[in-house]
Amino acid sequence: MKLRPRLTIFTVLLVILVVAFTSLTTVLSITYLLRREMKSNQLTLFTNFREAVFDALYLGDDLAIQVFSESLETSVPELAYAIFVDQSRGGIQLGGIESLERFKRLLPRCQRMGNLGPDSNIFLRDLKDESEAWRYYCQEIIYNNVRGQQMKGTVFLGLKLDMIEGELDRTVQRIWETLFWAMVIVLVMGLWMALSLSRRLTKPIHHLTEGAKAIGQGQLETQIPVTTTDELGFLAQEFNYMAEKLKELDKLKDDFVSSVSHELRSPLSAISGYVELLQSRPLQEIPEEKRNKALVIIRESTDRLAQFINDILDLARIEAGHIEIHRNRFKINKLAEDVFGLFQPLLEKKGIRWSIDVPAMVPQVNVDGDKIRQVLTNLISNALKFTPSGGTIRLYAKNQNEFVQISVKDTGIGISEKDRKTVFEKFVQVQKGRETVTGPKGTGLGLAIAKGIVESHGGTIWLESELRKGTTVHFTLPDSP
Repeated sequence: MKLRPRLTIFTVLLVILVVAFTSLTTVLSITYLLRREMKSNQLTLFTNFREAVFDALYLGDDLAIQVFSESLETSVPELAYAIFVDQSRGGIQLGGIESLERFKRLLPRCQRMGNLGPDSNIFLRDLKDESEAWRYYCQEIIYNNVRGQQMKGTVFLGLKLDMIEGELDRTVQRIWETLFWAMVIVLVMGLWMALSLSRRLTKPIHHLTEGAKAIGQGQLETQIPVTTTDELGFLAQEFNYMAEKLKELDKLKDDFVSSVSHELRSPLSAISGYVELLQSRPLQEIPEEKRNKALVIIRESTDRLAQFINDILDLARIEAGHIEIHRNRFKINKLAEDVFGLFQPLLEKKGIRWSIDVPAMVPQVNVDGDKIRQVLTNLISNALKFTPSGGTIRLYAKNQNEFVQISVKDTGIGISEKDRKTVFEKFVQVQKGRETVTGPKGTGLGLAIAKGIVESHGGTIWLESELRKGTTVHFTLPDSP
């Protein structure tokens, strides 16, 4: 079963359970309150009859008791009897005609049974005869008549329990009917809300599912709509960002394969061509100049292939955290002179001026000399590659707290702000730079390797650049303790 129907069913069941529980507790609470209210009204009715009996006895007016009892029979449908039994006058029973008949048939006795009222002298009892159920209240009273004589009697008030319970049942039934239709309305609204909620929650998930399926099928340009600002909306945004990154990585992969193919094809083609030339006829028949040129090109192509493979291996070791650092104390200007010496012929050929500016106060650095030479080689090689003829390359250094900051500045084509954010990533090459440079384009590994080496020494590397004015790459190294 899919997520949407499961969510809808769960929500509807939850609504049903909540409504059913709420309805049941409501009915039980209302029934309890109604019973309390009825009992309170019954006790009030008994108290009113007792007070009327007191007043009549004080005045010696037995007829008033009968009249009041008959008025209760008329106004209170559930009344069975309202009787006063005067023990001081031989058990005379005073009350309405109907009350007297029922009382004589039941002959209740006032004794402590059942629940007591607020006054401990008022007794409550429920009883049944062959056909009906009754409830009666009673209280023994002592009174003084107008002549000051102390008299004694018992006040009885009986109620038809079946009629009381029937009225309560009818009231509860009406409440149940009202709650039933309320439950129907709530369930319909709950179903509608459940469908709406499940649709709202599952629609973004469906988009994510379809998007993931499309990505899995290679459609890396896939983007899904962001319709909310909650966690699902954030997830959709992250999915789109992931898709863009995958697209970029796929492009980087294609560019890398293209660059690797070029880096491998060019020297291999040169080697193959010149080896074929040398094998085409006896060596002594080939002019010495051509033989020497062929050997030089074969050697350069072999070195180029070896360097390319070493770069890939270095990057793999850096990413795996297996790079080995053998520290020693070195002077910055010595390291720089070694590297510039390697590029001296190319610098002169291109007419590029270079300089090293390392003040005497700059201390030695505690580094792996070969690795830092590799960093400087990559930086100066890039500067040389992207600086036009007649430009300048300057290496300078200065103290930076417990570090030495080394900078390589050129007057080349510069790097755009957009490209500056990614130049230290592997296989990344500035597109404008690739179009400008003639000859081997490189693989985009140099700066990534430089970054890994510098960070493995505990330093940082960054650059500043401006289009058509040049680039400065800065990096820091710990000074010698």
